[in-house]
Amino acid sequence: MSSDLEGEPWDRRKLVKAALAVGAAGAATAAGVTLGVPLLRGPPSPRYDNLVYTRFPVPQWWDSLVGQPVKVTDFQEWMGATAVWRGAFRDGELLPGSGFPVLVIRVKRDDAVFRAPTDVVIPGGFSLYYDDPARDIRIVVFYDRCAHLCCFPGWQVVQDPPPFHGGYLGPTPTWEVYGVDPIYCVCHGSQYEPMILTKNVNPTNDVEYVGASLVYGPATRSIPVVLVKAVDDVLIGGATDLRWYAYCGD
Repeated sequence: MSSDLEGEPWDRRKLVKAALAVGAAGAATAAGVTLGVPLLRGPPSPRYDNLVYTRFPVPQWWDSLVGQPVKVTDFQEWMGATAVWRGAFRDGELLPGSGFPVLVIRVKRDDAVFRAPTDVVIPGGFSLYYDDPARDIRIVVFYDRCAHLCCFPGWQVVQDPPPFHGGYLGPTPTWEVYGVDPIYCVCHGSQYEPMILTKNVNPTNDVEYVGASLVYGPATRSIPVVLVKAVDDVLIGGATDLRWYAYCGD
C-alpha cells in the first residue's frame, strides 16, 4: 500500500484520521446539505447523475482521473475507485458535502456465484448493476457509508490491520472463490460482499432496499447499491428511492 506524506504505512489509524477530515465535509450527502463551501465564483451547476471520480486520501490508480466522469472502460477486473453521485460543482470543483460518496467496483462476471434480486422495481434503463456480456464486464456501485456507524468502507486500499477471513455470515465468493478481499470497513471491521446483492430494510425509515450482502459484523445489514446505466460508456447513477441512503443522521 502507498505511504502517506509522513512516509509511514497506511493503516487503520491514518485512514480513520483522514476519513474524519474528509467526512466532516461529506457528512451531509444523503440530505443534500452543503458544509464548508469554498468561495468560488459563479453559481453552482446542476447536480449531475453521472459518477465523477473523487480523490482518495493517499495516491491511487485513478488520481489522474479525479473530477472526470467514471467510464466502464477505465476498470480491469477487481479494480475499484471512489466517486461521487449527484454532486454539485462550481467552477469545476465539487462542492464539499454535496452528492453521495460511492464505491465503483468491477467484479468478475461469473453467474455461477453472482446473485441479485430479480423482483425489484427499477426505473427504465437502469439496473442493480452494469452488465455487458459482449465485453465480459460487470460493475457494481455502492453507497460508501458503512451500515454500522457510517464510516467509509474501502476496496483493496488498507491492509493494516487486514480484514478477518473466516466466520463469514454467508457466501463470500470474492474471498472464497477468487482470494480477493470483500468491501472492508477498516474502522470497525465490517465486510460486505459485492457479488451477492440482497434485500434489507433501512431501520431509520422501514424502506426496503438492495445492497452488498453483509458477511462480517459489527454491522447488521448491507450497504445499498446505486442503480446504474451507461451512456457512451459513462456510468450514470439512479435510484428507486433516495431513502435507501438516508441512515447516517445527515
